[in-house]
Amino acid sequence: MPKSCSAQKNDGRNGADIVNLIPAKRRTLKVKWFALFFHLTLISGYASITVAQDESELRRTIQSTPDPRAQAKLYKQLGDQLVGQDRIDDAAEPYIRALNLDAAGFSSAQRVQMAIYLSWTNHLAEARAELANVVALEPQNIPARTHLARVLAWSGALTAAIVEADRVLAQAPQHKDALLVKADALQWRGRNAESIPIYQQILTRDDDFDARAGLARAQLAVRNRVGAIESRDGLKPGTPKQQRELARLNLDIDDETRPTLDGRYNYYSDTDQNRVDRYNLAATYWVGNQKLGMDYRHTDASDSTRANSAEDFSAKLYSRLSDVVSAGLAIGFSQVADRHTSTFPTGQLRLDAKLFDGSVGTSVTREVLSDTAELVQNRIRMTVGSFNLQQNLTERLSVQGRYNYKSLSDGNHANELQLATQYSVYLKPRVVIGHRFRLLDFEKQTGSGYFDPNNYIANRGFTSLYFDTRTYYAYLEGYLGYETFRRNGIASDNFIHGGSGSIGIKPLENLSLEINVEGGNFAAGSASGFSYFNVGPRVLYRF
Repeated sequence: MPKSCSAQKNDGRNGADIVNLIPAKRRTLKVKWFALFFHLTLISGYASITVAQDESELRRTIQSTPDPRAQAKLYKQLGDQLVGQDRIDDAAEPYIRALNLDAAGFSSAQRVQMAIYLSWTNHLAEARAELANVVALEPQNIPARTHLARVLAWSGALTAAIVEADRVLAQAPQHKDALLVKADALQWRGRNAESIPIYQQILTRDDDFDARAGLARAQLAVRNRVGAIESRDGLKPGTPKQQRELARLNLDIDDETRPTLDGRYNYYSDTDQNRVDRYNLAATYWVGNQKLGMDYRHTDASDSTRANSAEDFSAKLYSRLSDVVSAGLAIGFSQVADRHTSTFPTGQLRLDAKLFDGSVGTSVTREVLSDTAELVQNRIRMTVGSFNLQQNLTERLSVQGRYNYKSLSDGNHANELQLATQYSVYLKPRVVIGHRFRLLDFEKQTGSGYFDPNNYIANRGFTSLYFDTRTYYAYLEGYLGYETFRRNGIASDNFIHGGSGSIGIKPLENLSLEINVEGGNFAAGSASGFSYFNVGPRVLYRF
């Protein structure tokens, strides 16, 4: 056995002596391996130089070739060479040139493969156009139509993607890729309950990673927390891409299901000299598919003549009854204090359901108004019965409606109707334009401190921007409009303007720090009906 390195050093032997300690056979093998390594290194370096020379030579050949058809073939050859070197992004430009010069000169399979590579490099418009051309020539071409459906879904044309996937499934009902494209498009469209059985159909035949990940997301969207976690736990990523998808899914599940602690402070002021400081603390916790919550709020309100306070507490339960229906219950109390202290019960009963490409819901709420010092002093309680409807008409266009009937403890009653239409100009970052209509009509004016107009009508045009990254996010909205109403026999007509916004940072995965601001002269935007301003921070922590 050879001596240790320390023994060799102490022997005083030189480098040649140490080599001689290695048996002759091992020395021979070591020399051979070194020679082989040196030879392979030379070959590798030579191959790299040869590839670079081949690419340069091929580009020179392309430039010197006058025939467009021959140029197209050479551009495809260059793209194939770049793909073979795992340079797919660089291959996009030669493939686009090849198809532009002579798409008809290639076989359908070649055109589809080039379109697939283009879609992988986010050249979705070019891929979509080429696949559509192939499908127009060969309506029964299942690979072309399937990937066309996929590219349409990636482009945000979800309805068209579903249509193309259905055409494939009409020819091949068990076509796995077409089923997956359809399920994904339904999920991205918000039709999660419809996507779930398709994902499950795929998984009965094949434990497909993408299908299981899609199923987990759809289950999470319909508040099936238990099912989403079970689907997530069954994922076995085999590629770096799948590992990244699992990491994103874990974050999304954590965002929706981990216990949270939400703390907020808001400062409110208006042109009627109302000042309000509000402190909120809310906690949520999941047990199975039931979401439990507790909310506490302290309010200090003042104006030029008084200073009052209020405390609100509620316990909440929100439960998934099925993939389509959910229900919620809240029970609590409000305590108001000015000259003396009074406590009143509060609560809510709520029912929500998925309907077509949206949702429908109804609720009954009992609350105590504490938005100003005068409302606290007058101890105004309000019961509200609500019905709401939301539908996505297309991937970008949606409509919302809400009706409220309000009954107040001072004997007043009101009907309220809110309608909104919005269109997403861009999806990421999300840029939205839209219109909001509001009708608010009280039976009478009681002078209790809240805004109680007759025949209040407001129309507002708005635009909003939302974007987020892993470390920060922001939402900004502005509006312009016109309002008209009568109050105490006096008619008012006003141009209105205002907006809101929030900016947040996420220094840790489970921590968000946010600042919110809102203001305007929109009379129905505040309890008192005056121009108002509201600002405050928020801290959200997920355990």
